[in-house]
Amino acid sequence: MVIDTNVWLSALYFSGKPAQVVNLIEDKKMISIISGFILQEIKEKMVINFDTPVYAANATISYISSLSEVASLKGVDFDLRDSDDNQVLETAVVGKCDFLITGDRDLLSLEKYNQVKMITPAQFLANFKI
Repeated sequence: MVIDTNVWLSALYFSGKPAQVVNLIEDKKMISIISGFILQEIKEKMVINFDTPVYAANATISYISSLSEVASLKGVDFDLRDSDDNQVLETAVVGKCDFLITGDRDLLSLEKYNQVKMITPAQFLANFKI
């Protein structure tokens, strides 16, 4: 599965369903696929939006990387409204994921791309018992 930046941030700074999804990865019940793009975006938002010190953001990125398999992106254009969403979707496609877990309305509106289903953390937890 790919977890979008917004879900990682919600899991890190709040609790609830995003944190429950991350816990499945920490407990090795699910495999996380991530890309350098998503890692960089998480780090930037931690520092800019949440006033996290850079050293703490770097440590968090190292931890997320240790939980995940990193996919290499080639810059595929899926013709999405938000160009950043292209890289998130490409991460899921390259990683041969079944799920892209996100709160992004644009991605959720796609519902599915090839084998990748776009769902919210709540939908994932409600429908896919682990």
